[in-house]
Amino acid sequence: MKKTIILSTVTSLLLASVIFTGCGDNNITVVDDVNITGISKLSSYESKKEGGSEIVAFDKTSKRMFITNGADNKLDIVDISTVTTPTLVSQIDLSSYGTGVNSVASKNGKIAVAMENGDAIVGKKQGKGSVIILDANGRLLRKVVAGYLPDMVTFNEDGTKIIVANEGEPNGAYTTDPIGSIGIVTVADGSYLDLDFSNTTLTKASDGTEVRLGATLSNNQAQDIEPEYVTVSGNYAYVTLQENNAMAKVDLTSNSIEYVKSYGSKSYETGNSTIDIEENGKIEMKNFAGLFGFYQPDSIASYIKNGVTYLVTANEGDGREYCLDSDPKCDNPTHIDESKISKLDLADSIKASYENDNDLKVMTDLGKNSDGKYEKLYTYGARSFSIWDDQGDLVWDSGDAISKKVAEIQPSLFNQDDGDIDGRSGNKGAEPEALTIGTIGNKVIAFIGLERQNAILLYDISNPKAPTFISYLDIGSKGDVSPEGMRFIAASESPNGKDLLLVANEMSGSTVVYEINKVINK
Repeated sequence: MKKTIILSTVTSLLLASVIFTGCGDNNITVVDDVNITGISKLSSYESKKEGGSEIVAFDKTSKRMFITNGADNKLDIVDISTVTTPTLVSQIDLSSYGTGVNSVASKNGKIAVAMENGDAIVGKKQGKGSVIILDANGRLLRKVVAGYLPDMVTFNEDGTKIIVANEGEPNGAYTTDPIGSIGIVTVADGSYLDLDFSNTTLTKASDGTEVRLGATLSNNQAQDIEPEYVTVSGNYAYVTLQENNAMAKVDLTSNSIEYVKSYGSKSYETGNSTIDIEENGKIEMKNFAGLFGFYQPDSIASYIKNGVTYLVTANEGDGREYCLDSDPKCDNPTHIDESKISKLDLADSIKASYENDNDLKVMTDLGKNSDGKYEKLYTYGARSFSIWDDQGDLVWDSGDAISKKVAEIQPSLFNQDDGDIDGRSGNKGAEPEALTIGTIGNKVIAFIGLERQNAILLYDISNPKAPTFISYLDIGSKGDVSPEGMRFIAASESPNGKDLLLVANEMSGSTVVYEINKVINK
C-alpha cells in the first residue's frame, strides 16, 4: 500500500493520514503540510451582461472554461492556458436545444449542459428539458431528453454517467406543476432513466422535522419535491431538495433513490445562533423566542475522511412565490407561502420578542397552536454552511459566524441590498449560495460564496467536527457581483501548476480566476 508521509510534526502526520490514501510500498508520496492564507485575483473574463455568467466548468486537457451565459442562452468557451489572460474561443448558441441554459459540467473531455424548455401555454420552464453533450470544442455529440426543468448536471466519478436535478417547479400562473425528478444519463449510449418521488418514503430529521411539502396543485409529493443541486461521492449521489428542506441519496449502482430525509431546523432561541431580523440600518444580532430556520441548502459538495463521506451545504433558503410575467415585482403573487412577522397573530409566549423586531419573512403554514396563533416561527435558510454525514445527520454548523464576519469586516454593508446596509436582514441575510471544496496539501478547504454580500469565505474543514475560519474576501468592491457558481482546480490539473478557484458571478457577468495563497511548512 502506498504510504502517505508528512515530513513535519507528529500532529501533521496524523492529520494528513486521515485525509489521503494510496497503495504501493515502493511508490511514496510526500504530501505538503500547508497553511492556506486566502485567494488572489489573477484575471477575469467579462461577458459584460447581467446573467452572462452563472455556472462554470473546466476541462484540464484543453485548458478551457465553459460558462453558462443565461443572458444570451449560450455557452461561452474561454481559454485559460495563460491564466492571466482569459480568451474567448467561441460562443455556442443553445437556442435550438431549449429556452434557457442552467448548468454545465465537464469530465474526460465531454461537456454536459442542462437546458430548460417550454412554451407559451405550459410556461417557459415547464416542458421537458434536455442534456446536451458536447466535446471541448463545442461540437454536439448527443442530445438527451431529460425531465422537467433540468437545473443542475454533474458527472459521476468515472464519467460514465451524468446525474441531473430536474427541479420541476410550477409556472408563474400556478396552473402547471410538473414533477421533480433525478435523471441518470448513460454517457456511452445516451440512455436516460428518470427517478421521481411518487413512491419514496420521506424520513423526518432527528429533531422530528418533516420534509416540507404543501405547494402543489394536486397534493402529489412527486410534484412537490424539487431537486436543486447534486454532488457525487463514490457510487452515490446526494441531491439537495431546497424548497423541501431535504436531501435525497441516490445509489448509482442500482439507479435507485435510497432515502429522502429532512435537514431539520436550526434554533435561534439561544447560544451562538443569533440573527438580525429588523431592517433598521443597524447591526443587531440577537436570539429570539420560538424562532427557527430551515436549512434549505442550494449548493452541496462532498469529501471523505476516515472512510466516511461528509457533505457540505450552503444554506441559502428559498420560499415559494409564483408570479405572472406581467407582474415583475410580484405585487400580486399567484401563490405565496411567506409573510413578515409583523402581519402575523403571535402567541403570548413569544410576542414580546418581536415588538420591535418583526421584519423577518417566515412560513405561514407552520407553527400555529390550537388557537390559531403562531407559537413557533420558521424562516428560510440558516445563514450558514453546514457539514452532514452520509445519512443526512448534522455534524457541524457555522452558527452565526458568517453574519458576524460580515459585521466585522464590512459593517457599512452588513446584510446589504444593492449597497443599502441592513436591507436583507428581514429576508435571508448574506445568502450563502455558491460552494466548492478543494484538497490542498494536507488540508481540505471549503470556499463559500455569499450571493448578496458579494464575498467569498474560506474555511479549513479537514476536521469536519471543528472547521476553522481562514479568510474573507470582498469581491464586490472589485466589480464582481453575486457569486453563483464555483470550481476548484487542483495544481495537478491547473494550467499554471497552481491551485485555482474559478467563480462565476451572475449579476456582473464576470468569471474570475483566483489563485490559492498557501505557505508550505518546512
